[in-house]
Amino acid sequence: MSLLLKNVLVLDLNSPAHGKQANILIEKGVITSLAGKSATKEIDLTGKVATTGWFDLNAQFHDPGNEHREDISSGSRCAQAGGFTDVCLIPDTDPPIESKSDVNYLLRKALPEVDIHAFAAVSEGLKGENLTEMLDLKEAGAEAFSEGDRPIWNTELLLKALQYTASMDVPVIQNGRDIHIAASSHMHEGKTSTNLGLRGEPSLSEELVIQRDIDILKYSGGRIHFSRISSAKSIELIKLAKKSGLSVTCDVGIHHLIFNDESVGDFDTTFKVLPPYRSERDRKALVKGVKDGVIDAICSNHRPFDQECKQLEFDLADPGNTSLQTFYPSLVQISSEIPMEVLIDKITNGPRSILNLDQIRIEKEQPAKLTILDPDAVWHLNNHTNLSKSINSPFWEKELKGAVIGTLNGSKATFNQ
Repeated sequence: MSLLLKNVLVLDLNSPAHGKQANILIEKGVITSLAGKSATKEIDLTGKVATTGWFDLNAQFHDPGNEHREDISSGSRCAQAGGFTDVCLIPDTDPPIESKSDVNYLLRKALPEVDIHAFAAVSEGLKGENLTEMLDLKEAGAEAFSEGDRPIWNTELLLKALQYTASMDVPVIQNGRDIHIAASSHMHEGKTSTNLGLRGEPSLSEELVIQRDIDILKYSGGRIHFSRISSAKSIELIKLAKKSGLSVTCDVGIHHLIFNDESVGDFDTTFKVLPPYRSERDRKALVKGVKDGVIDAICSNHRPFDQECKQLEFDLADPGNTSLQTFYPSLVQISSEIPMEVLIDKITNGPRSILNLDQIRIEKEQPAKLTILDPDAVWHLNNHTNLSKSINSPFWEKELKGAVIGTLNGSKATFNQ
């Protein structure tokens, strides 16, 4: 069956049709024309936007081990509804993703709507002591190595991991957080944490690890990716490392471009996250880092939790919130500070470049990986629209502007409206 997407505005910096209306003809999962005339099925998308398929670098589906919070199926449906054709899953599940069979488990359970990309553990049991069988994991399909929400605290382990992965040309992903400075903290250290009587984590916790790891990278070689950076100084450190020629990349969580530590003011546990939302100065620095290109990608940092983990006193609640399904409204919100075409680039080309994957374009003879958007649609995230198993979203029951009409992942077309 052929499909014609008529009168759709193309938003893809690498496409010859960028900024223009096109009639995208798709046959057997491949774009065959940008000026198609007819097809078996035709959809008029006047006023709608087409981008290349969105790629998320950091999500947690809790599968295996805690599927009551999210599983591959529910998480994938949530991701598709949020505009994603590709999602990277962190390895801190129960048990962790640390063997060939673990990687195969994730890849086998993937739905056709969303391609799953597995990140494997750096250390056995995520304990930070002994390296996993990295080569075997890479051959099984792991596309990077990470400790998930845990930092790689063992410097010897990090050194060996960077040396071993250098020949594989895959990144080691670091969650910049000093485990001792950050111990027992619940939010960013600042005026708000003092006023609320909550123990805060200073941005120093992140910055020390980033500076340390850059120095190790200079010695070891390899590639390092800093996941979900949150402070102004972190951006400067990474900027300098890039200028010196080191293979360093980084991403930021979408909500860290929107919220700051003052958002925690009424002890709403959906604003308790890792890393913590920092000062407004840090938030503005992150925005500038995206615009300037220092920050390579924007990720969801999707962390679903059941109510038993979130409906607690702030200091007892688990950190994290859901973000995949509301990703586009978040982009619309931050687009007043960052051009939308830049934001789209950070969730399409940026992530694929970090993982050395082929870039895709809205162009003839390219695979049909597309995300279709309605920038003017208004909706609410609630019990009727939520596709996640969890409801720990800062946008719960809020009015949201911007909706995903559908996605195309090769021959699989899924329309939400």
